[in-house]
Amino acid sequence: MATNASTLSEPTASAGFSSWFGQFLKSELTPYPGRGVTVARMVIAATVTMILIMTFKVPGGAVGALYAFLISRDSLYATLQSAWTIAVSYTAGLAFLLIGAILFADQPLGRLAWLAGSLFVVFFVLRTLQNFGAATGFAILIVNALPLWHLPGSAEFHLESTLWLTLSAAIGTTVTVTIEVIFRAFHAKNELFEGLDNRWIAMNRLLSCYTENRPIPSAVHTELTQYAMIGVSSLRRMLARSVYERQYREQLAAVVGLTGRLSDLGSTMAAIPYQLMQGDPQRVSEVVRRLDEIRRIVDAKQPPPAHETPLSAPSGVPLLPEVERTVALIPQVFSGTEPVGAYIPSVLDDDASTALFVRDAFSSNEHVKFALRGCLAATLCYFIYSILDWNGLSTSVTTCVLTALTNIGSSRQKQLLRFAGTAAGGIIFGIGAQVFILPEIDSITQFTLLFSVVTAVGAWFATASPRLSYFGIQLALAFYLINLQEFTIQTSLAVARDRVVGVFLGLFVMWLVFDQIWAKPAAEEMITIFTANIRLIADLSARSTAGDSAIYIKWIRASRNKIYNNFQSVTAQADAIPFEFGPRRNLHMVARSYIRRWQPALRTLYLLQVASLHHRIFGAGADFPKSLVDAQDGFHQGCAQMLDLMADHLEGKDSTHNVEELDATLRNLEENLAQAASATSGGVFARAEGLVTLSRQIRPLLEDLFHDVNRTPSTVFVKM
Repeated sequence: MATNASTLSEPTASAGFSSWFGQFLKSELTPYPGRGVTVARMVIAATVTMILIMTFKVPGGAVGALYAFLISRDSLYATLQSAWTIAVSYTAGLAFLLIGAILFADQPLGRLAWLAGSLFVVFFVLRTLQNFGAATGFAILIVNALPLWHLPGSAEFHLESTLWLTLSAAIGTTVTVTIEVIFRAFHAKNELFEGLDNRWIAMNRLLSCYTENRPIPSAVHTELTQYAMIGVSSLRRMLARSVYERQYREQLAAVVGLTGRLSDLGSTMAAIPYQLMQGDPQRVSEVVRRLDEIRRIVDAKQPPPAHETPLSAPSGVPLLPEVERTVALIPQVFSGTEPVGAYIPSVLDDDASTALFVRDAFSSNEHVKFALRGCLAATLCYFIYSILDWNGLSTSVTTCVLTALTNIGSSRQKQLLRFAGTAAGGIIFGIGAQVFILPEIDSITQFTLLFSVVTAVGAWFATASPRLSYFGIQLALAFYLINLQEFTIQTSLAVARDRVVGVFLGLFVMWLVFDQIWAKPAAEEMITIFTANIRLIADLSARSTAGDSAIYIKWIRASRNKIYNNFQSVTAQADAIPFEFGPRRNLHMVARSYIRRWQPALRTLYLLQVASLHHRIFGAGADFPKSLVDAQDGFHQGCAQMLDLMADHLEGKDSTHNVEELDATLRNLEENLAQAASATSGGVFARAEGLVTLSRQIRPLLEDLFHDVNRTPSTVFVKM
């Protein structure tokens, strides 16, 4: 029974743009667990902020309402930390502005130098600050307040306008945090246990398919793959910040690690065909029952009853013996039958990075080049609207800041989303409301209803994936700029026109500057990251598991985070390439089609390697014959060599390799397994057989990917 098509199959191109776009919107806008609640909290926070701003007549209300979209809601701790960081960042931005005003505001040439220098600092901070939320809070306040100091008026007027803008941001931050605290008071579910529970539920959905002998739904496979790719690092951070007694925290750390292993096993199982053997449905049903029992009891913060670790027997369900053993280990964590370190080393003392800036912030020229390009684009926008005496176009400066990225394609992608979001929020909802709805409104209650509906639409888009979330933020911001900036219902269509035209001006200038100066195509970035990911996976495969397991697992976690981020980056760069133009666009699109075809296969291969690593660390040990362990290491060394040769080919180097060598290492592994069958106990042999089964699944996938990559001319990738 096959569960998936080949991972190397070429995506059909005949479906057309409309079919692709419809499927894209469907996948992005489909509800997922927690999305509706998150949107409701965002709407409530933005609406309450709007009511306070309207009531107390606070100028700059659009900035305050926008913070309801910017502050994290992953957990109460994350929300408080995000709010505190953003508050510190815009306070620093206020201090930066006031110091600049004291030094330069009374001199015409000094104001120009102040503007350009401030914009350079803004773009440099956006590129180099470790905390992107803090960088965004700093940038938003400065780019919205700086133009105020270049308007006619007294110093008192300029200072008052800046302070009002800061107060608006503070109101938005305070309201959002208050809403989150109230929500957590009524929603007492612990984020750590909720994260564990969601992963156990996803695993049970997969196992239920085996008990009913039906195909694995793609939604189940996708969910488990997402959990496997993301890992459990966020749960570890929550646990490290918890106030549980240390022994209980150590036990929960082991449960988190075992749950992460379950996600890896489940994602791999869902991608492999299966054929049920006699007794498999009963074994799977028992695993489902135990997981349900663990869910109920652990959620109540009670230790689940321990069961004897099952004697693994051959199964037609891939990796079922490993799932049985992993589920059986969870209760043993609490029973004390084995030390906690036997399951997974402690993560409570991991050092976190406390650096304010990225490591090469003041040594790499790339950061300076980025800041110079952004500064040039924003300053040009300022010159244009100043020469035209058209201050309504000041949104062009904000556009430059919010759409600037490190390569052409990604920048264009954000520009397109900002353009579309501004058109939807500014023209359809903003001007549309001014023409058809606002003339009929005569109370704050009616305006609140309109405001909430538009905010809900923006928030729903904002909670989509990074490919579309920016559209939702821009939709809401454009509507707020028209209807909330002056603490009164905006009746002038000229205001909406000016602000939308300002966005278009910013997009045009960004296209000129970022396309022509130190331009770096997204295709080049995509290939570089994809190649680096292949080498990281090769390193993961080649590393020996001998030595200090705690240090080794920390290294695995760091590698997994890099690999996961690289997979996300490759997808983002591939999405950006269609927005690039030029003589090499066709070549870039060809390279994109290959990378998009290979990435799913590489991801599946990576997940199999992770499952094998878990197996080697926690399953293989002193009870395995040394010859079997050596054979397994030889096989993974062969896998690493093939992966490195694939990377060499993408870089234009010689990558000839005889794949029969990999087959030979697998045959050697199977021969050692056969010899071990007569010399080991049933349980040890079953675990060793599970390890070899993983190797049998890795080999054909790796060989197919290797042949497919090497059949492709390397000139497609090296002539960017």
